[in-house]
Amino acid sequence: MLIQFSVENFRSFKGKAILSLIPSKDTNHESNLSEITLSERVLNSIAIYGANAAGKTNLFKALTSAILLIRLSNQRQKNDILPGITPFIFDENMKEKPTCFEFVFETGDVKYIYGFSANQVEILDEYLYAYFSSKPSTIFERSGNEYKFPRDKRMLDQIAEKNTPNKLFLSTATAWNYERTEAPNNWFATGINTYPDYEQMQNTSLELYEKEDKQKIHDFTLELLRESDINIDDYHIKDAKVMDAKKHNIFMDHLVTREDGSTGKITLNLNDESRGTGNIFMLAPILRRALKNGETVVIDEIERSLHPLLVKNIIAYFNDAERNPNHAQLIFNTHNLELMSLDIFRRDQIYFVDKSIKTGESELYSLDEFSVRTEENIRKGYLLGRYGALPSILEGLSR
Repeated sequence: MLIQFSVENFRSFKGKAILSLIPSKDTNHESNLSEITLSERVLNSIAIYGANAAGKTNLFKALTSAILLIRLSNQRQKNDILPGITPFIFDENMKEKPTCFEFVFETGDVKYIYGFSANQVEILDEYLYAYFSSKPSTIFERSGNEYKFPRDKRMLDQIAEKNTPNKLFLSTATAWNYERTEAPNNWFATGINTYPDYEQMQNTSLELYEKEDKQKIHDFTLELLRESDINIDDYHIKDAKVMDAKKHNIFMDHLVTREDGSTGKITLNLNDESRGTGNIFMLAPILRRALKNGETVVIDEIERSLHPLLVKNIIAYFNDAERNPNHAQLIFNTHNLELMSLDIFRRDQIYFVDKSIKTGESELYSLDEFSVRTEENIRKGYLLGRYGALPSILEGLSR
């Protein structure tokens, strides 16, 4: 589970931005929390609001860039640049400073802190700490090409000699079978997934429809479609070969009542269905895998062509202990004000991203930083400008 993510000097974020899933002392919506140890709990979902171009997507790009830098580290050649490293874009001086990422997460009943800083050429700092007890243990620390290993020094010194300045030691050590980096590296490989655009979500979904347990994914998809009040009785995926490439043709069966009272079946291509139906269909296998494996899922603009009640239903999956026994998490950004409600979320589950007109710098903060009563209409407060992060046209109307 993701406990906290921070980024510094990346695109529109100049100072450190912290997305924390550590709950406050708020006692509302206890089902929206998962207990990972006897003393620590984590939020199951986060909603992020803000105006267009405020930096919501840049926060998700930071997550995606950091994860891909880890996943693809061992594929980089010695002189390859580090993709995705984009320092704060509104200050030329920040180009000379490193971009920093840090993750706090739990996997295999162990809490880890992993972070690194880099420019486009090399890794400047890197560290991994693990909580095998109540106190953190240092697995490794790195500054440039200098390494510190409190234990297994002989083995890790040999691995460090094989590492290059543009590769992350976490990935290199795992590739050389170092046991204490394996679990955190695997979490980055499969425990957290970001979906910054519909095309990537679609590619992943079609792969899951093909490779996952077909009956279980079939049942889950139909359940989600029916709960979304979409009149689909069944679906079929037929593969065809077009110019040596596989094409997936997806068909939806609708039950219709004829004028004589009899029931018949009409089959439509998914391309002829509403965009909302298509989006629910593509979301289904991603949500099912997350709930099955306890993944953290990060989705940019989850409400694409979906009614607010449908998104609310998806959120409910993650905040229901019976349907989410493995503590999966959902993090998404949205413009949907129907979801901005303390009937759905706790105050610490609602975040805002605001951008300074003068400096271009994005700021990330939680509703929990404001004195908000549980019975308060936060949607109205937001539109009145009490929490910032409003489009400028609404800021003018709120004055």
